[in-house]
Amino acid sequence: MDYLDPDEYVCGAIGVFIDDLPPITHANVRPFIISVLMRRGAVQFSEVVNTLVPHCPVDDLRLDDDSEDKTRLEKIVEEVLGEMVSEKIVRYNECKDHWVLSPGENNQNVPKIISWASVLGAQIPHHFTQEMGKHGKHI
Repeated sequence: MDYLDPDEYVCGAIGVFIDDLPPITHANVRPFIISVLMRRGAVQFSEVVNTLVPHCPVDDLRLDDDSEDKTRLEKIVEEVLGEMVSEKIVRYNECKDHWVLSPGENNQNVPKIISWASVLGAQIPHHFTQEMGKHGKHI
C-alpha cells in the first residue's frame, strides 16, 4: 500500500491537500445556490461567495484587473444569480438584499423546483408552496 508523504496533508479533517484546483465555473456555483434555495427559499450574495471560497483556487480569489474591486469568483456568482433572475427562477428583494425562489408566472417554475427537490432529497420551501397556492396550483 502506498502512503502519502506527510507534506501532502493539511492539518485538520480536510484530507489530502490539492494544489491544482480547477477554476470555478457557472456549473460549480449554481448547485451551491440551489441547495441554499431549497433550504431557506432565499440566498444572499455574500453567503454564496463565502461558502465557495474554500473550494476556489487562489486565482479566483484575486482582484480582477478588469473590474472595480471584484474577484473572479464574485463576478461568476453575480452572473449566475443574474441568469437565474432572467430565467425567473429567482427574484431580487431589494429591501432584504437577497434573491428569493419564485414559482414564476402561472407557476411555470414549479416542475423545475420539484425536480431540484427530488434530485437533492430536499423539501420545497414553505413560502414557495404558499405562493404557489395563491396562483391556484398545488403539489
